[in-house]
Amino acid sequence: MCDDQCACGRLMSVNVGDRRLQEKDGLLLVGSCMLSKYPEIVREYGQRDGGQAVLHICLEESHVNQAGFKIASIVRYSKMRRLTALTVDGSPHCVQLHFVLEDIRRHFTPEVETAHFVVERGHVHEISARAVKTARHLHRVEALLGDSGRA
Repeated sequence: MCDDQCACGRLMSVNVGDRRLQEKDGLLLVGSCMLSKYPEIVREYGQRDGGQAVLHICLEESHVNQAGFKIASIVRYSKMRRLTALTVDGSPHCVQLHFVLEDIRRHFTPEVETAHFVVERGHVHEISARAVKTARHLHRVEALLGDSGRA
């Protein structure tokens, strides 16, 4: 999936002190299903900005709190400056990865830049941090939908 230009592996298996992580200032976190569905997109985003470390996680297999603690530890230990999430769109599990990155930035490392991307039918869409925050609050989503959101 990845070449020698990026650290690549399972988030929950990598050591937070892995030198491949420390050699990069950006971390691309992808939903595991992206590896088989859209490997070319993962490769492209992993090579952006001079190359990022690439780790994958399936939040159907691991609890979001475990993933969040691991990501926060990597950010601090490896001095990451950028976090990027790349997932399929519409997954109730993958969306949690986007939530975690914003929580880490907001509560622990406000200096870290975050970016969010989702893939729908092979097309990549950039998602703002504001949209990620709004998605966590269903009453806000409901207000944005107005009466048109009612079935």
